[in-house]
Amino acid sequence: MQIKSGRHFKYNLSILFILLFHTILAQTTIAGKIIDKNNIPIPYVHIKIENTSIGTVSNENGLFKLVFSKNLVKRAIILSSLGYRTKKMNLAGSSNIIVLNPDITQLQEITIVSKDPARALINNAINSISKNYPLVDERHFGFFREITQWKKQPKPIYIAETSMESIKKEYSTKHTTGDVKLVEYRKYKSRQLDTLNMRIYAGVHHIHRFDVVARREAFLQKPGKFVYKIVDTLTKQNKSVYKIHFKSRDKLSGHVYILDSTYAIVKAEFRQASGFNNLLPSQNKRQFLNYTVSYEQSGDNIWRFKYSKYKTAFKRKKDTLILTSEYVTTNTEPNNHEITYLDRLQYTDILLNEEKVYKPDFWNNHNIILPNKEYESLFKLTDNISKERSRIKSKKWLNLLLKTKQEIGLSWSRIDVFSNNISFDTPALNIQENLTASNQNVYGLIFSLLYKLKPNFHVGYLSESKISKNGITSHNVSLQRQININLKSRPVFITPGINFGYQQLDFFLGNFTATEKLNVNNKSLKAGKTSVFLSQRNFRFQPNLSLSIEKSRRFSFTISCNYNIPVSKRNGLLFQEKKGFSLFRKKAFVKNGNENLAISNTSESLENKFGIHVGISLQL
Repeated sequence: MQIKSGRHFKYNLSILFILLFHTILAQTTIAGKIIDKNNIPIPYVHIKIENTSIGTVSNENGLFKLVFSKNLVKRAIILSSLGYRTKKMNLAGSSNIIVLNPDITQLQEITIVSKDPARALINNAINSISKNYPLVDERHFGFFREITQWKKQPKPIYIAETSMESIKKEYSTKHTTGDVKLVEYRKYKSRQLDTLNMRIYAGVHHIHRFDVVARREAFLQKPGKFVYKIVDTLTKQNKSVYKIHFKSRDKLSGHVYILDSTYAIVKAEFRQASGFNNLLPSQNKRQFLNYTVSYEQSGDNIWRFKYSKYKTAFKRKKDTLILTSEYVTTNTEPNNHEITYLDRLQYTDILLNEEKVYKPDFWNNHNIILPNKEYESLFKLTDNISKERSRIKSKKWLNLLLKTKQEIGLSWSRIDVFSNNISFDTPALNIQENLTASNQNVYGLIFSLLYKLKPNFHVGYLSESKISKNGITSHNVSLQRQININLKSRPVFITPGINFGYQQLDFFLGNFTATEKLNVNNKSLKAGKTSVFLSQRNFRFQPNLSLSIEKSRRFSFTISCNYNIPVSKRNGLLFQEKKGFSLFRKKAFVKNGNENLAISNTSESLENKFGIHVGISLQL
């Protein structure tokens, strides 16, 4: 009985520990709508829990939802927006109506000693970046959404959303890129996707693409190319914020908001309605490009990237295609480890193409920018999520492109020249050559176009063309099998393969003068100088082995070696006109034994056994 009681005690203690742990991790949700005194919704208000970095922003209708652990429930919620008084309050429930009052605090008169005060503020902001923004790498947790739709259609073509992690590098130097990791993901795709023959890449890199302070772009990189003007003075947390209009010669314009006391950039708005590439077809021209980015000050007085929104439109046939994306940082932590290569979303990755199990419960417990009710209902169409592949068929040519890769590079090979006596005697041209055995190093260009038939198995076309007089020309069908030998980090592929095709070896004998038109092999070449090559043509198998190191998912470095196994051979002379444009110079091949051509070594004239290729691989 004592043993049984002891077991009950341990069992109850375990239950108590689990309940206690669950209580600590339990979450609560508050929601509401933010309006002004005239009952007008205030969009993109920064909302955070006091003394934490947990937060979100209100959507375009002023609605928000904030999820946090119950141990923070007694902390105040802080709401802030440019031009409104910062509000601190305790919230409960899901129907809070919050009114923000305009900040009409009497601002102190500030004198800027400069002939161009707006430019002076810009220069001060540039010089103060290292004082106002983080000087150590940090990990940002955030939420990203992109929506594409036709202007005349009520429903979107697709919606893609992801919660994500990002590594934000310190701001002391210029940074234009960074690492991004997808955490959870969901998407909605309509049948209209068939009408869209384009995809968006770099979307999830919002936090890096539009961080104008980190990138030192536009007015922060070349301020001398912009015209500035102070157009308003607002307040944020009872401090003056200058609203400065900027405009460049290439018609990029917008506003930047600079805090007077520290010269921190609080917000920036960019607008471009013209000046795009006029070479594009009229039906594909971009109509406008707008984006906004804002920063939020934390308890340590450091400003951090908070929110960005991007919107652009293209004229397509009889409608306008509108692309919108937005990002919000929902939490920030010190960065104590890097995002592994396999977890990173590459800059060129297309979010819409990502495949991940949809977890509807996750989105109920995560801070996001609330969508409108219609969009949220689309995600609840489970058939749309789980059976989208069977319901929606993308354009076949687009799927084909996404499964192809190109390889370009340089080749090195060796041609073995055998001892031979060559005799060719016609009224127009007489050739008598005695060749001694030699080895010739030859170089060429490699191009291949491969299609992914199965995972890690490619089939396609591979060609080689010579870049000097002596060289190799070939056309092949190529079969390749990729084997990743570095599964835990940046992929390294060993690729055995085999090529089968046609190969031509050319060895330059010299330029000879034809006294009249040269008629060979039913072709008539002009009189005058003619380039003559000892040539061998054959079909052959070519086993090869390559090593490739992935730089990104769309770009790899490759090196390969191959060995030739000839199947059939034809030896002879190749004649090519010397004069005229190279593409229009006539060529003619004469096989040994035909038309008074005699090559003493009838079995061998040229031979190529092996070669090495070095190049790059590009994946669409």
